[in-house]
Parts: sequence; structure tokens; C-alpha cells
Amino acid sequence: MNKCAIVSFGLLLSAGFCFAKQNAVSAGPFQFGNVLTPLATVSLKTAEISAFMPGKNVLFVVGGDKVVEVVDLSNPGLPKKVAETQVPGNASSVTVHGDLVAVSLLEDEEWRDGQVQVMRYTDSLETIGVYKVCSQPDMLTFTPDGKKLLVACEGSPSADFAEDPEGGVAILSVKNAGKAELWKKAELTVARFNRLDTAALKKAGVRAPGAQGFVKSLEPEYITVSGDSKWAWVSLQENNAIAKLDVAAKKIVKVFALGYIDHSQPGSMLDAVSDGMIEMKNYPLRGLRQPDGIASFAIGDKYYVLTANEGAPVNDYKAWTDVTTPLMLAEQGRLDRSVFTDSLLNELKDLSVSNLERCNAGKRTHASDNCPYMYAFGSRSVSIFDGEKGALVWDSHEMFERILAKIAPEYFNWNSKKNKVKMDKRSSDKGCEPENVTVGEVGYKRYAFVGLERTSGIAVVDVTDIEQDNLLKVRSPEDYRGPKVVDYYLDPLDRGPEGILFIPADKSPLADQALLVVGYEYSKTLTIYQVK
Repeated sequence: MNKCAIVSFGLLLSAGFCFAKQNAVSAGPFQFGNVLTPLATVSLKTAEISAFMPGKNVLFVVGGDKVVEVVDLSNPGLPKKVAETQVPGNASSVTVHGDLVAVSLLEDEEWRDGQVQVMRYTDSLETIGVYKVCSQPDMLTFTPDGKKLLVACEGSPSADFAEDPEGGVAILSVKNAGKAELWKKAELTVARFNRLDTAALKKAGVRAPGAQGFVKSLEPEYITVSGDSKWAWVSLQENNAIAKLDVAAKKIVKVFALGYIDHSQPGSMLDAVSDGMIEMKNYPLRGLRQPDGIASFAIGDKYYVLTANEGAPVNDYKAWTDVTTPLMLAEQGRLDRSVFTDSLLNELKDLSVSNLERCNAGKRTHASDNCPYMYAFGSRSVSIFDGEKGALVWDSHEMFERILAKIAPEYFNWNSKKNKVKMDKRSSDKGCEPENVTVGEVGYKRYAFVGLERTSGIAVVDVTDIEQDNLLKVRSPEDYRGPKVVDYYLDPLDRGPEGILFIPADKSPLADQALLVVGYEYSKTLTIYQVK
């Protein structure tokens, strides 16, 4: 274990540090760089997920209620709500293509089959088609060619696990994207997971939480589509995996396990103790990535997938959970007590860890089954994976927590959901929680924009240069040419970023200026940023 010391806040240093809680609390805002400039904020009923229609300069916004709100973005410095439309279900996501708007609609009992409503927007929303699609339809997106609408069917169980439907990806298809009336009778297909080699996937590290078998444990969360509309990648958050979908064939062809961050290694520290101090250390912990939002981009003909590694314990069901504590694992005789001493167990007593993962004896030097590490939920980072093979290309590791400690120590790992400034409150429970990510190009730069749910604020990562050859050639921090965090903007009045929407300069209502629209779930605010 590294001893805690007061040091400078170099982002790539691996030494630990402490920071004591201060008496005075600044109201902010706080900023690390200068990529983002806030232009305006509007308060709404929902303010979670938004979609932009360039031809009309309007945003469509949803957030779990039975309503779609319409915001005029003709003047990004003065956005205003101009209308709202009632929908027959709890709207969980929204997407736009041309003059079409589609929303996913949950039933009150979310495990039941929900609907997708497709509408045309002129001066108001006109319903074209309504489709019952799958269990718990969540995120949805049109393919870039406009011919298909992909829906993540999460398929979560009921609270008592009496009902546990299969998840999948619903695909609504039309032959001609230019004819809106075709969406009155779109073809529906649901791609399932039941033809996959489940034994091989489990062996590769795909998690299987729940009590109803492997296939029912797979729960699609978020979808990103390749620019040529041929491929889609789907996050399976609780399973710590990503599925790859052949869009034309309408079938899932691969599932990649996403692995973990080893928090015992240099450069991968975390603050795992909620004690009112910023105290980053190495611990014998493995942080399961478990991404919520994902995004993709191409360099030449090669695709990459970005993941926002929030973490997802299954602890909201009465019948089954994968959550336990370090003390419980020790009492069950599952930990190596030469590593997990009484002192360390007491230090980590409030940390939520997984009871699902067990040591793989074939890959260990220890003779017993007692683990020299524990698995925590979420890695507090953003990752980049190869879209074809699923290989890890890059990870931000400890960068986010170090930046938070540097620019806004009073808000380090606070719980913005409760809107009480209690520094370090979430350190023992997934920390800053990267929730969502999107990617956009500004001039010669390619940026990933990452929303940190519990700490709030937006981190900007320059991912212009991610070629593995360049990353491997790094000899020193000065020689580093790979991804790096270039900005972080936090205004404590905007809490809980959920949806992150990038509007490129050529589609922006602000002449030649890219925009970022962020829906803040907890504060019910929608904030528009200019992107440099």
C-alpha cells in the first residue's frame, strides 16, 4: 500500500496524495481547460436525453415522463421551450433523422414489452407509426442511412424475479429512408442472444448476474452505429461486455468481455474510502468497467468504441443481488488474509464489491481459492476498444479523479443527486461514475465528451491520436502522444449529466461553431456549450 503524502497534482504521476476537507465551499463553476464555454441553460420537466433536428433548429427532449418537450435552439444563447407533446408511455430515449422523431416508451411495469413511436415534425409532432417492440426499450437510434431504427431492449427482471424476459436489439426497417409514410408499416425484427456460445463467453469473462440463466442475464443498455450503417455495438452493462450487431443480417455476431482496471498498479489509484479526505492509493481491487453509454468513431476503415465505465451492481432486486462487502467475503473464507489484513478490511468496510467473481485457479500462482483481490463496480474511467476484436486500446485510469481533486477539491466525489456538498461521499461507491460519452470532431481535433454522473460536469478527452503504434513508442510523459484529458467543466448548479449530444459545426445554428448539449437528470436543466 502506498503511504499518503501531499504532492503536486500532476495528472500522470502515480504517487498517492491526501487533501483535507476545507471549511469554505466555492459555488463554482470550475474548469480545467478551455474547450467548453457555456452559452445558456434552460429548465425543463425532463432534461435527460435530447436529439437535434438541424432543418428546424429544434431539440426534442425526454426523461422518463409521458411527454416530449420541444426546445427552439435557433439562438443557442437563448434556448426556449416552445411545445410539449404527450406520449402513451414513459419516454426513455429519443432520436432524429431528417424530419422524423422516434421515442422509446416504457410501460409502468418496465419489464413488460414497451413501444416505439415514430413521428414526423413540421410545426408540431404527428404520429406515423407505433410499434410494440420488446421488454424495456431504452436507448434507440436511427442508423445514419435512415433505413433502420435500433432499440436496446434491456429486459430487466421484475423486483421479485418472477418475470425475467430476454433482452435483445429490436430493429425496425424500411426500404427507403426518404419516404416517411413507410414508417407506418416498418418491418420488426428482434436480434436475440440465444444462438451464442454461452460457455465460451462465460470463460472469456462475460458476467452472468441473476438467477434465470445466462441468456436472460444479458441486458442491452446503449447502442452506437458505424458511419456506414453496417455495424452496431451494444453495451451490456451488468455483464461487463459489448455485443456487436451485423445490421444488415439483423443478428448479434460477437460479444466482447471488457475486463477490469487493476487498481494495485501504478497509474490506477483511486479513493475507495469515504472519510472526508482525498486520499488516492493503490488497492488490491479490480474495477469492472461495466459501461453505460458508448460511442464509436473510425480512423480510415478501422472502428473504435468508447465506453463510459459507470459500473452496475444488481442491488435493486429483492430476490437476487451480486453486491457484498469485504467483511462478508472475508467471513466466507474467500479472501487471502495475508493481503486483506484486519486493518485493510476495516479501511474498506464500506466499499461495495462483487460476490459473483471468483479467482481463476488456472491463472493464479496461489494454491488456494482465496483471492488476493476483490472486484469493485465501475472503473471510474473511459476506455477505447478495437471495434473488430474487442481489444483494449487505451484507458484513462485515474485521470478523472486526479483532475477533480485539482480543480474542485470541495466537490471531489460528492453526491450531486442529493445536492448536498459532502466532499468524498461517493468514494466508497463508484466514485465519479462516468455515465455517458459521445464523440465529435472540431477542426483537426477529435474529442470524446464524458459525463460524470455523481460528481457532475463534463470531461473532454482528446482522442485524435490513438494508434497503438504511437502509444507503444512513448518513452516519457513528455513524449506521450495518445489520448489525454484536455478539459473538465463543472457547474454545481447542473447536476447529473445523462444525455450528451454533439452538434457539429456544419449543422449548428451558431455559425461555424460546434455545440454540446447536455441534459442534467438531477437538476432538470439542459445546458448548451460552445466547443472550441
